[in-house]
Formats: sequence, structure tokens, C-alpha cells
Amino acid sequence: MAKIMVIDDDRTHLDMAGAMLGRCYDVTPAASGAGALEMLCSGEAPDLILLDIDMPDMDGFETFERIRDMPAYAEIPVIFLTGMTGSETELAGLRLGAQDYITKPFVRDNLLARIRLRLESSRQAVQLRDMRERMRHTDREDERFAVLTRVLSPAEQEVAQLILKGCSNQEIAAALNYSPGYVKNLATSVYGKLGVHGRAELRGLFRG
Repeated sequence: MAKIMVIDDDRTHLDMAGAMLGRCYDVTPAASGAGALEMLCSGEAPDLILLDIDMPDMDGFETFERIRDMPAYAEIPVIFLTGMTGSETELAGLRLGAQDYITKPFVRDNLLARIRLRLESSRQAVQLRDMRERMRHTDREDERFAVLTRVLSPAEQEVAQLILKGCSNQEIAAALNYSPGYVKNLATSVYGKLGVHGRAELRGLFRG
């Protein structure tokens, strides 16, 4: 079960978040930024943090920066929570590096969907980083391809292999008996899963 830390000075919002998330996640509440930092220093890292912006003494922005200064927690996804409206507040949080922004009061389905999305994105980022690290330690092309395509579906693996051979989408479609549109969608999925932006970056990733 994924661990979610909720940082909010409003006990009502802490209780509400706990009630909404408790069936799906292991929820740890913190009533202040300072309290959250103390918990992080002494406890197990959460998988995601929900962080209120408008808190006394240490607001969410400062709390976020203090968390990012802790190497063990530098990459934990953070979703800002706020009762304030306006694009300036939202942009300020996103510029700091938060992954998302949710306005209070919470809508349960929206909150759960945002959390699932950010947890999945974080999982994929870790998976991609591990894959790139493994690729650095092998020179055999078959092993490199096996590592490279582990996160891909069988159809995506076929398309990736033909892209690496220099085939165009039309040539791949003819070879696999797929429509060109389907090949384009598969190629886009390959690039997204492997964290590259096109054929050249894919070949560069494969070659190391």
C-alpha cells in the first residue's frame, strides 16, 4: 500500500483527507511544516506528499523547499493543496517543482485520480532511471534491447526493434500488417515510456 503524507494546519482538512484516502493508502497526517520535516527526518519516506500552501509559521512553499533540500526526499512527488484561487499561486507552486495543484475543498474522485496519476508517473520515472542505469553496464546489443524494452508491450517491442533498424512508420506497418495510424500510436507510446522524444533519441538511448 502506497504511503501518503498529508501536511495541513487545518485538522478538518486532515481528517477529511484521511477519510477519503484511508481505504486506498497508508495516510500519515502532519499539522505543520515543521512537524512534517521532523517526521521525515525520523521516519520512512512516503510515496507522495499532499502539502497545504497557506500555513502559519512555515508555509507550504518553504516546507516544499526544505523537503527538496533533503536528499532522500528530493524526488518524492508533491501535490500542493490550497483554498486560494488564481493562476499566480498555482504557477508559483509548479515553478518550485510540485507535480500538481488541487484546490480545496477536495472532490474525492478528483483527488484519488490525481494521486494515482502522480504515483504512476513517479513509478515510471524510477523504472526508467533504473533501466538507463542497467544499460550502462552491458555492451551486448541483445542484452541492451532486452533491458530497453522491458517496460514495453509485445507490439511496442516489435515497433521499437524496427525503428532501431531504421524503418519508417509505413515500412513498419507493412512488415507487421498494422495500419500506419496504429504504428504511429505505438511509436508515440514507446517514446513516452522510454522518456525520449523521437527516433534519434531512441537510437541514442539504445547505443548508450
